[in-house]
Formats: sequence, C-alpha cells, structure tokens
Amino acid sequence: MDTRTRNHLLLSLLLFSAAVRVFFYVQLSGTDLATVPLLDSETYHDWAARLVAGDWGWNETYWMGPLYPHFLALVYLGFGVGGQEILLIQLGLSLLNVWLVFRFARNLLPDLPEQDDWVALLAAALYAFYGAPVFYAGNLLMATLVTTLYLVTGLQTIRAVNNPSLKNWLILGVVTGLTGLARGNVLLLLAGLPVLLWKTAPGSAYRWKNTAALILGGVLMLAPVTLRNLIVADDFVLLTSNGGVNLLIGQQHDYKGIFAPVMEEAQAEFDPSMETTLERELGRDLKGSEVSRILTQRAWRNFRDNLGAMPLHYARKAYRFWNGYELPQIVSYDYWKTQFSALWVLPVPFVLLSALGLLGFRFLPTPSRWIMLVLVGAYFLSLLPFFPTSRYRQPIVPLLAVNAAVFVLAMVRGRANRGIWLSAAVVLILVLLPRWASLDRAEVLWQVHLHEASRASKRGDLTRTLAKGRQAEQARPGLADTPFHLSLYLEDLEAHEEALAALDLARVRRPDSRLIPYRMGRNHEQMEQYNEALAAYERASFLDPDWAYPYLRGGLVMNRQGRLVRALDLMEKAYERSPGNFRVRSNLASLYAENGRPDRAVAILQDLTRDYPHYVNGWFNLALASHQAGKQAEAVAALDQAEALKGATENQKNQIEKLKRILEASVAE
Repeated sequence: MDTRTRNHLLLSLLLFSAAVRVFFYVQLSGTDLATVPLLDSETYHDWAARLVAGDWGWNETYWMGPLYPHFLALVYLGFGVGGQEILLIQLGLSLLNVWLVFRFARNLLPDLPEQDDWVALLAAALYAFYGAPVFYAGNLLMATLVTTLYLVTGLQTIRAVNNPSLKNWLILGVVTGLTGLARGNVLLLLAGLPVLLWKTAPGSAYRWKNTAALILGGVLMLAPVTLRNLIVADDFVLLTSNGGVNLLIGQQHDYKGIFAPVMEEAQAEFDPSMETTLERELGRDLKGSEVSRILTQRAWRNFRDNLGAMPLHYARKAYRFWNGYELPQIVSYDYWKTQFSALWVLPVPFVLLSALGLLGFRFLPTPSRWIMLVLVGAYFLSLLPFFPTSRYRQPIVPLLAVNAAVFVLAMVRGRANRGIWLSAAVVLILVLLPRWASLDRAEVLWQVHLHEASRASKRGDLTRTLAKGRQAEQARPGLADTPFHLSLYLEDLEAHEEALAALDLARVRRPDSRLIPYRMGRNHEQMEQYNEALAAYERASFLDPDWAYPYLRGGLVMNRQGRLVRALDLMEKAYERSPGNFRVRSNLASLYAENGRPDRAVAILQDLTRDYPHYVNGWFNLALASHQAGKQAEAVAALDQAEALKGATENQKNQIEKLKRILEASVAE
C-alpha cells in the first residue's frame, strides 16, 4: 500500500470516528447520565471540586488513584466545576486512541512480511468500531485516560526494546508510573517489563542498569504521592489505601467473580472504604495503611479458609475477564448502547477482539509477541486478585485489536493450517460468547432504573424519581430492596411522605429487616414527628437488640424533646453496644454535660480525643464541657487543638471562633 492511500484510509477512519463522537456527545449532553455523577463518578467529581476549592484532604491518605481526580480538577479550573467539557476532552482522547492504535501496530510490526500497513489500519478500524470506549468516554470515569496512558506506555515499551538505552528505559518507568497513578494495578508492569530485557538486551550489566532505570522512573512518579501521604496524612502509603478492601471483595467466592459488597447488610451510613466501620470496631482513629492492612489480612483469611473453592473462583474471574459480556458496574454499556443511536454504528463486539486477540499471539514475530505478552499478561494478572468489569479491561482492548488484526490478515493471506486456526477461532468465540457469563437482564435493568432514580433525586426531580422507581419494580416485581432504595432517594428529596409509603411497602415484603424501621424513624425525625420516630427506632432495636444506631437516634430525639434523663439512658445503651463509635461517645458526653455531669463529659471526651485526635467536634465539645466544668485552662487548650486541626469546615471554624470569644471573656472576668 502506498503512503497516500494509507493516509487517506486512516483519515477517513478518524473522520468517521470523530463524527460518531460528536453525534454521541449531542445525544448525551444534558442527560442525567452526563450531568449527574453517581458512585465512583460522584467521588471523582467531589474530589476534584474539593481540590479546586483548596481542600487537599488533610489527615487522609489517597484512597483511590489520584491522577484522574487531579486531571478533572485541572479541567474544572479552566471551565468551571461540573461542566461537561471533561466529556468532550475524554471523547477527544478516545479519538486520539484510535490513532495511537495505528501507531502502536506500525511500531510493533515494522518487519512483518507483506504488512503494507494493513495490520495497523485494520487494528485501528477494529478498535474504532468497538463502542464501549466511546461510551465510557462519556462518563466521569478514568477508563479513557488510563487507555491513552497505557497505549503511550506500550509505544515507549517498543521504543525501549528497539533502542535499549538508559534514557528510554527511564522514560518507560516514568510513563508506567504515571499510568499507575491512575490505576495502581498497572504498577505490576514495573516487575514484568524487565523480562523484555532478558529476551532482547545483549549483556547482563546492560540489563541490570536498564532495569534500575525503569524502577527509578517509576519511583520518581510515585514519590510525590508517597510524600503527600506522609505530609497530609502522616501515613506511609506508596500510592493508595484501597488495596485491602478491593482484595477482600475479590476473595468472595460466593459471588462468582463479580463485584459484591463486603458487608452482609448495607450500613446506616455509606462506608465504601470500611474505614468508619473498622474504627467503630476498634474504637480509635485508623490510618489508611492500617485499614488496608486489616482488610488485607481478612482477605487472606477468607482465601485460606475457602482454599478448596478458590481455584474455581479464580477460574471464573479469569473467564469473566476474557468473556464477551460487558460486565456492568456503576453503568451498563449493554443497556446504554440501546439508548444512544450513535453507538449503533459501532458493531464490533468484545468477544471478537478477545477471541481473535488471544489467537493472534501465535502469529506475531517473537520479539513482538514478548512485548504483547508482557503488556497484556501483566495487566490481566494485576486484576485477577480483585474483580473484573467491562471498564477495567478497557486499557488492553487496543492491544487485543492489534492481535486480532494480525490474526485476520494471517488468515486472509492463507497462512499454513488456516482451516485449523479458523476452526479454533470459531470454537473460542463460542466459548467466550457473552451469554455464558451474562447477568440476568432483569437484574441489570433493575439496577439501571434505580441508578436513574438516584440521579433524578440528586437533580431534585420527584416525578422522574418515582417513574424510575416504578420501572425498577416492573423489572423485578416484589423485591423489598426496590422500595427501600427508592425511599432513600425520596428522603434526599425531602419527600418524606412518599418515602414512608415506600418503606411501608418494603416492610410488608421484608418484616425482619432492621434497616426499614430505622429509615422510617429518620424520615419521621426530619418531619419533626418525634413520637413516631421513637416508635420506629424501638421496632428497629427489637429486630436487632445489639444494634447501636436506633438507641443513638432515639437518644437524640429524646434530647430534642427535652427528656434529658431518658435521652441519656438511650445514649448509654448505644454506648454499651458500640463503645468505639465516636459519634455515640461525643453525643453521650454532651448529654452528661446537659444533665449536670460535666466532669463525666470531660472524661469521656478526653478519651475520645485521645482515640480520634483529628475529630474536630471532639475537641470542640471537650472545650465546651471543660468550660461548663469550670476548667478554663483545659477548655482553652482543647479549643487550641481544634483550631490547629486542618480540614475543618467553615461551620466548624465559626463555632470554634464563637466559643473562643466566650472563653476569652470568661478568662478576662
């Protein structure tokens, strides 16, 4: 193929891909999917918004990969917080990725006989006509950015192998480390890439020097994050502290390799990191490294205790990774591709890229095969201990497209044993067909409609929230979870009557659930129906006498009613059941002070601030209780501690300043 023809074909492909992305953005723009972030997307958005506001997350280690939220914050700085410009940028990156696939294939296979650029063009076309990357680019998720960085890492890998200088291997370490700042599992490449030196470099000294340069490059990228964790959180965490919880999720064999919560029942408060839960259990503030270590130990115990089930469990996870089903988590590509006609013109399924991509390894030249084995294999192995989803495997899809193109061209050009290989392709496609690993469609629709109800509630749209709740009910009739989740969204909307009606239905369907009467109590509280709230909390405590939350809330309600003795009694019961809960301890101390026992309040708050030294309200309440007890010096010292803490809200700062003036006036007298 001559250069002019190649360039025309590539340009045509890129123009078509650009048009699809523009069309998709037009359809997506303004929808709840684009404007109302949810779950991980909401976390990234909130994190970026806090960064723009100057909040660097004092006292907390990075829990998720920091690169994407910081990238998002830069976009927000330029265009305003919450704008959709980030989606345009990501769609632009996804278009760039089509071109990077072409470049990667040409650089990987410069000497392939009869190549004539057809492999590179076909690889770019296969990737361009696969719809998932376009869809994920339209969400506040890191899949697009990680894919771009992984392609850049792949290109630098080829450059470093072909010209194994210290500079090239140092740069390879830098781009690998940069990619790892987005998704930490990529850092396994730092261990895998030296294999290429042993296969290509001429001497052992050369190999060791380049390996050292690679590691140095990775360390240079990780060092600022590690230093930030030391300075901001006083905690030695190389990158993030979410490894433990993700490992624990990944060892739950009962869930057959998909994402599942690590608790038997949803908590009264959302706690995805399990940090708050563990702190309640242990009764003290935990650093991110401690949380990760505890959960890693639990993951290991779970693995060890279920050792006989683990081979099948890991086989299922591996199969789900390569299977053609677009396993949803947060968003379902399979559902949304039916809603956006822009995605209808992108018919290439993952099963084709997966099956042909795996077979394509056989037809790569040996050096190229080793490069691809390391890049694809290291990424696959890095995810295996955790859990696969469609968006997690996106970074290696471009590489599979290259392999698939190699396989197709090998078959077209009549390579030896073509009949055998074509038969193998058919068999592998059948083995990896989506249907063998797909979730129940009704379950997926149910989840989609509930997510849409949640988005509508965040936007303040009661009518759409109720409508999506009804659609979820139609998808899976009779579940208690449907009206229960709907009630949470209605509660956020302050539609308490509707929320209570939904909870009544949930209670009929599941009368033994402690959470249902508890949420009923919360709604009654917000409606200032305190007697009804107390009755609901009493039902919740009857269903689970060891649960602290109904007693905590009941004590707060009694306090509002001025029934201080009864409030104190309920709060003491909450403390008996959850002595490590900092909210219970703080409220118990406040009630002791209000009941004329400030010395007891001071004692509790002194223990609380010792165990939770970063809890601003604990120091503030200690200052207040000490003031009531006539201990002005201790009150001033406690308030100084509260004032010195970084990360306090404006409301907390105002309260501290107000009490400070009271204490100064008291000392002056």
